[in-house]
Formats: sequence, structure tokens, C-alpha cells
Amino acid sequence: MEVLETDIDIIQSKVSIDPLVGGGSNFGTHILTQQSASKLIYKPSIGAAIFSFAFFAVGFAVLCFAIYSFFQPISLTDGKDIMLIIFGLVFTSTGCFMFYYFYMPRVFDKQLGIYYKAHKAKLHNTRRRSSKRQVVLKSIVAIQIIGEIVSGDKGSYQSFELNLVLNDSSRRNVVDHGNLHSIIDDAEVLSKFLNIPIWHSKSNTDQ
Repeated sequence: MEVLETDIDIIQSKVSIDPLVGGGSNFGTHILTQQSASKLIYKPSIGAAIFSFAFFAVGFAVLCFAIYSFFQPISLTDGKDIMLIIFGLVFTSTGCFMFYYFYMPRVFDKQLGIYYKAHKAKLHNTRRRSSKRQVVLKSIVAIQIIGEIVSGDKGSYQSFELNLVLNDSSRRNVVDHGNLHSIIDDAEVLSKFLNIPIWHSKSNTDQ
């Protein structure tokens, strides 16, 4: 169903301009690439791969050392070997989760008529309805850019969201990271690809 200009104005007035996803990385985590004339795909950046591997490698090394030490005749005292095992498990699990999250495909496919954030599109739902991980392209009315200040123990930094605005005024997050220039470039590419406007968080009337 075609969305009229008056409907766009109504949708725009209802869309939240608050961050959709809390937190975010302080570096560029994804790169938008064109696989074909009808398909755009987000792939993890080198920084995201290195960051994930660092967590996994440290955790796995500590875990191996702790397990080896635990089974030695003279192991570490005062339960330190157990603490190291827990530490190793936490870092290894975190690294695995980062790999899973960063390498989760984010695909805009005009042939299927959907955007999906999953390792495989659910074809039986194609062009029928939008869900948390799958969105009908025709239901997307705008690209939204939102910045936020993320505070941590070692200071604060800016992170920027690129969200899809749907015709029911709901939003779906695509990426959330600290490279503003990359976010803006991606938004412009997606705007042309989907023939929709870009809305910025500084004003819900900007296009």
C-alpha cells in the first residue's frame, strides 16, 4: 500500500527521537557493501573482528592455563584456579557472543522485498508482515539517524544509531556504532536504494 505524503507527516510526528538501543560501540563496527544491484549487505569491520577475537583469545588462553593448572599435583592456591576458569569462561563466551552479533547478516534484498537481520530469511513470511528481525521493504518510510552519549568507567563517547522507520511509526535498529561519517554515508546509500528520506534526531521534522 502506497504511503501518502500526509501519512508520512503523521508517522513522523509519532516517531520517537530518543535512542532505540542503549549503549553502542565507540568505533565503526559494520561496513555497508553492495552485493548486487538489488542487494545491500552490512558486513563486520576489521575493527569489530579484532575486538571480538581479542576477547576470545584472552579468555581462551586464560581458560586453558587455569584448566591445566587445576589438574596439576600442585595447583594454584586459595581457589585462584577456579577464579581463572570463571574469568576465562566469561571472556571466551563474550568473544563468541561478539562474533555472533557482529557477523549477524543485515541484508536489504529487493528481490525478496525484505530487510532481514538473521543468518537466513524466513521465506514463508516474505512480503507478508514485519517482525523483529525481518521487515517488508515497502513498510519502511524513512532512515533515522540518532546520536547518544555513552558513559563508562573510563569516560564517555558518542555512538550513533541507524534505524528504519516503519509505516506504523515503529522502528528497527540496523547498526549502532561510533563512526558518524560511516553512518551518514550508509544512510545516503540506503535512502537512494529504498527511495525514502533521512530523518535526523536533532529534529523530528528534518528530512
